[in-house]
Amino acid sequence: MSQQRTGSSDGESSQVIDFSKAREQKLDEKRRKTERIFFRQILGIYTVSGDDRLREIEIVDVSEEGCSFQVPFKQEEPWPGDLEELTLRFYVTQDTYLPVLVKIQNSRPSIVDGIRYVRYGCAVDQTASSYPAYQQFVRFLKTYAVHAHKDDGNITFFYL
Repeated sequence: MSQQRTGSSDGESSQVIDFSKAREQKLDEKRRKTERIFFRQILGIYTVSGDDRLREIEIVDVSEEGCSFQVPFKQEEPWPGDLEELTLRFYVTQDTYLPVLVKIQNSRPSIVDGIRYVRYGCAVDQTASSYPAYQQFVRFLKTYAVHAHKDDGNITFFYL
């Protein structure tokens, strides 16, 4: 663990700064930002509602064990209502998707940019045949977030 001591040498106001913890927090922030880009700009994520129509959802976070998503709050049409299990569809192209079976564990109201949402926390069904692909997708996102660079238009050379 990389640490730095600050303050006086007599120990009265000594404070330890944990650089590895700070680095982990920065990487976690970068991972979440990268995930949001994937979920909002690259992937289309939907689920099938009770009336057999696709509903777009917004993924908030993913992990190998679960995920969270949010939908706009509609008092006249509360969805998913009392549903406990859903199949999420992670569309990679317009006509192919990865099905992910989830069980809703909790929900809570949320307001983002002045819009009311309901946010759901879900456990991913790890026995589903599509789970290994989902698991690798989550691992890819974590690794990608660590190594991805924003293209700012400058041409640079990178040598290994």
